[in-house]
Amino acid sequence: MHKNIKIGLVLISLILVVFYFFQSVKTPKAANGPVNYGDTLNFVSTAPIESLFPLDATDLYAHRVSSQIFETLFIQDLKKDTVLPHLVKTYRYSKDRKKIIIGLRDDVFFHNDVCFKGESNQLTAHDVKFALDFACSNHPLNNSGSALFEKIKGGKEFNLKNTGIPNEKGVKGIKVIDDYTIEITLNQAFVNFQKLLTSSNYGIFSKIAFNYYQNKIAKHPIGSGAFQLNWFDKEKILLIRNNEYWKFDKFGNKLPYLDALHIRIINNKENEFIAFRNNKLDLLFEVPAENLSGILGNLQEAQQGNTLPHRVLVAPGTRISFLAFNCDKKPFNNPKIRQAFELVLDRERLCSEILNGDGTPADKGFVPPSQYYDNNKLKLKKLDINLAKSLLKDAGFNTNNPFPKSVLYIVGPKNSLSSKWCQAYCKDLKTSLGISLNIVNCDFKTRDAAIKNKKADLWKVGWVADYPDPESYFNLFFNSERNNDQVAIPPLQNIAYNAAFSKAAIETNNKKRNELFLYCDRILQENYIILPVVIDDFVAVINLKVRNLELNPLGLVNFTEVYKKDLK
Repeated sequence: MHKNIKIGLVLISLILVVFYFFQSVKTPKAANGPVNYGDTLNFVSTAPIESLFPLDATDLYAHRVSSQIFETLFIQDLKKDTVLPHLVKTYRYSKDRKKIIIGLRDDVFFHNDVCFKGESNQLTAHDVKFALDFACSNHPLNNSGSALFEKIKGGKEFNLKNTGIPNEKGVKGIKVIDDYTIEITLNQAFVNFQKLLTSSNYGIFSKIAFNYYQNKIAKHPIGSGAFQLNWFDKEKILLIRNNEYWKFDKFGNKLPYLDALHIRIINNKENEFIAFRNNKLDLLFEVPAENLSGILGNLQEAQQGNTLPHRVLVAPGTRISFLAFNCDKKPFNNPKIRQAFELVLDRERLCSEILNGDGTPADKGFVPPSQYYDNNKLKLKKLDINLAKSLLKDAGFNTNNPFPKSVLYIVGPKNSLSSKWCQAYCKDLKTSLGISLNIVNCDFKTRDAAIKNKKADLWKVGWVADYPDPESYFNLFFNSERNNDQVAIPPLQNIAYNAAFSKAAIETNNKKRNELFLYCDRILQENYIILPVVIDDFVAVINLKVRNLELNPLGLVNFTEVYKKDLK
């Protein structure tokens, strides 16, 4: 009886979801120009998504979804390396560049939701202040604010005192001038403050919505983006068209074009490939190079014309994969041990043989080279097994005192690319130094808990910049005597590093700024608290019916102007 009731309730819920979907999505009948309205775009997240609140979402998979719901004040044109206003209509700096006065658009509205209870859902300066205050707070849902509160006047003090919902006064340096104007005062001139505000971490959310849902906001995200949440559980996420979205395309069409985005949670690449071949998915993310040839079927299927028309997208890597040490735990509190681990790390072989050409060896520092960071002056990392053995001996380890068995935590399944190169590295450690590492494959929560509880000796980290600038990488280790909001990032307590980073943040000369960041990179490498291994490219495969889709170097996609159109 109870089972039948439960099944009935599930069916009723599904019927309501379908009903709400068709009632909510009112697609325009026709579009001007070559574009199409309608249809659902389907893709996969290979990792569970726990939160869609932008400051709480700490991994790329969550941000791929949350960035469709929330919008930032500024956006980045990555092709031209320029910053453009988005929710911002006008902005100006004071002469000393310590103040920025921002004028907001007056035609932006948050998604319709019961939380507004008949009140206006228009986005105003009061929402922007609340969102930025929250990013400076020490609230449990703020896992991404450190880059911001260090720069805004009164932000650090506010962070140390405020662990709850920001009050009306908020951060001293963030002031509402009127409903559409906000003034932000910085501690010092910061050359890339606009670029920082392009980060999807700082998507603007509704003050009314947060006060209504509070800690449940992670499952009830209310933004102003082109898509709004319709369904969210452990197996799928459904975003539907925001019919009140403010943007239009160059043909005068109201955006977005798509009716919906359907995201399924599948932690199995083979099942994902099968779904793509069967036209149940439109887009594949994180495609290993070794699988590209086999995704669309075998040779016989290709000869018979039965393979799926597709396109491969490659975005130059901005994601760095590295190993991090528990430097507070023996024996890894000894820098000689960490250096020995570095000296047996054969990055070239791992990329070419184990990863079959996926990614680039991270053999020059921590930050990937790009149009905004030149690392050519850094020394090339080299193997030296004999020196590694000597360092172990100096640390007191020998046949009579063998190195203790240690544990390496990896997020993802055993057949993932990360696991493959980690397994190969562990074999090299065993062969070269006689060191045994036990690998634990797990999810983010388990890894972070192991780090906090001092159970993890090493762990693998994949880091993608919040915004395209070396500051986004090096900020991870700046002033790390504070409680770092990134659990997986080991602290670096170095005065010289902090001084160089602070100078780089305000330096307007690109050459001098690059030199300061190179100095930070050298200090980081000399301390061996992390071992950069691979610079990952982002590779995606799309069905040719999907048009206007671009994969940016941060691994994100803006689906606002993506549409589907059958091939002729």
